[in-house]
Amino acid sequence: MNLKLYSSLHNKKKLFRPVKEGEVSIYVCGVTPYDVTHLGHAFSYVHFDVLRRYLLANGLAVKYVQNLTDIDDDMIMVSKRMNGKPIAEIRDANDALLRKDLDDLNVLRPNVYPYATDHIEEIILATAKLVQQEKAYAVDGDVFFIAEKFKNYGSLNHSTYEDLLEKENPEAKQRSKRRRPLDFLLWQKSPDDEPGWNSPWSRGRPGWSIECTVMSVTHLGEQIDIHGGGSDLLFPHHENEIAQAESLSGKTPFCNWWMHNGMLQLNGVKMSKSLGNLVLVRNLLKTIEPDHLRLYLISTHYREDANYQEGQIVAIRDLYQKFKDACAQANDLPVSMIVREEFETAMQDDLDTPRALMALSRTADRILSGNHDPGESEALRESLEILGFAFAKARGPANNDFSP
Repeated sequence: MNLKLYSSLHNKKKLFRPVKEGEVSIYVCGVTPYDVTHLGHAFSYVHFDVLRRYLLANGLAVKYVQNLTDIDDDMIMVSKRMNGKPIAEIRDANDALLRKDLDDLNVLRPNVYPYATDHIEEIILATAKLVQQEKAYAVDGDVFFIAEKFKNYGSLNHSTYEDLLEKENPEAKQRSKRRRPLDFLLWQKSPDDEPGWNSPWSRGRPGWSIECTVMSVTHLGEQIDIHGGGSDLLFPHHENEIAQAESLSGKTPFCNWWMHNGMLQLNGVKMSKSLGNLVLVRNLLKTIEPDHLRLYLISTHYREDANYQEGQIVAIRDLYQKFKDACAQANDLPVSMIVREEFETAMQDDLDTPRALMALSRTADRILSGNHDPGESEALRESLEILGFAFAKARGPANNDFSP
């Protein structure tokens, strides 16, 4: 396999080779389920599903972990707004909506789907180790990681410490207690009216980034192949994850490939819960088929920002129908290697799904015009199966296969 994947850490495409031969470990940052999920989440998880399926199609064993951040400021705020409704109930209701959306889009279920609240003990132990190493300090029940003590802090963002001071930093909390501007919380003291767990420092709860570090290490080990998420997580979340993980293990690198998908915008503005400019998958699926929406999502390269505008999905309806009609002609002939080679060339270039789809569209044109060679229909169906389309017989929830 000659797959080249772009690494945000190295700022270039690199030939993919897993840490352990024949095995791939992937951790993708999940949602914080304080509200409904939207098309931007689907953009990310469908693309990482394509990555996973492509690796599987190349004979690799893949362990895919996607977390759920079920304790943070937003979860607590929503609980209070709903007159103290238990956070677990809010989590489960919104998580069920997310899972339904991803099942409809035929996204394979994760091998492991960990909740942050199920890893409190491991988070406390990791935090205690960092304090013992003098890479973190406690102030009145809060514990902070010392960013300056990690010599490579800023490497993922290709920035100096001074550069990072200028960036927006949602983890820069408890300003009066921090010794330095970029120190970030590993553990925070909880007020009496908020959830908390007993620890050596206070009754409190974890900081944001330590949750993902601990869940990744717990389920995939101290060094992993791929860590994925939106480009909005580059700083501070993923920068902090590297600092924590490598400080805890003493091993470098924590992750070989940092892969970041672009942001989905609505009329030029990033789609987000805080802005309320959301397009919901479940609403779109009232009028179009899930595979049609999947096609729309992977028509944009995973690293590009996509700008959703009403009517775009309808505009690719003919391409979607063309693929379905051409696949319906597949029998059991040997697959055309010319078609597969065009597909592979595109996919091996950092999962260039738009280019792969263009090549497959030309194949479908030949099939439907009757001007094709034996095995082209079979190659088309097989390629679309790798891309996860249920109509092409891709396994997954849309075909009643809920296994990872």
